[in-house]
Amino acid sequence: MKKQTGLVVVLIVVAVAIGGTYYRLNVKADKTTLNTTVKSQDASQGSGIPFPEKMNQLSRNMSLWGRLSPEEKAQAVDAVIALYKNRDNIAILNTGEFYVGKIDETIRGNPPVANMDIMTLMRILSIMEYDFYNGQNKDELARNTLGDKGYEDNRTRRRMTAMLGAR
Repeated sequence: MKKQTGLVVVLIVVAVAIGGTYYRLNVKADKTTLNTTVKSQDASQGSGIPFPEKMNQLSRNMSLWGRLSPEEKAQAVDAVIALYKNRDNIAILNTGEFYVGKIDETIRGNPPVANMDIMTLMRILSIMEYDFYNGQNKDELARNTLGDKGYEDNRTRRRMTAMLGAR
């Protein structure tokens, strides 16, 4: 429980940092500025639910995902990418918008995936795309994460995508 609470707090802080100018300029903001940034982001969202609460929900499961605006989805994915970078020194190079599309497609094609949390889903999707840079061999990481059958299915999918893209 304490670890999950810590993760939620980190997600909230990262989400605020992404939306703020301070993140882009690598300047540290004081606590008052961060709180102001969160309030202004919350006010700009039309659903009435503050963004940190949305991230808290997504850290448990993806049931809220379909009700988020495209901007909120991108903001949530960008927060996860930044969290992996800052907390675990892991790079995910594809854009937030790219992964918003992948998440939408995955949940549409396999609704039980909505029971996963956003961190796990992003990790799996980025590993499937060979876009999870943590220093491990990409094939070994994919095989360990997806299992033998999932690994082979993913290789086939990637080959088909590459062939279609080469046309």
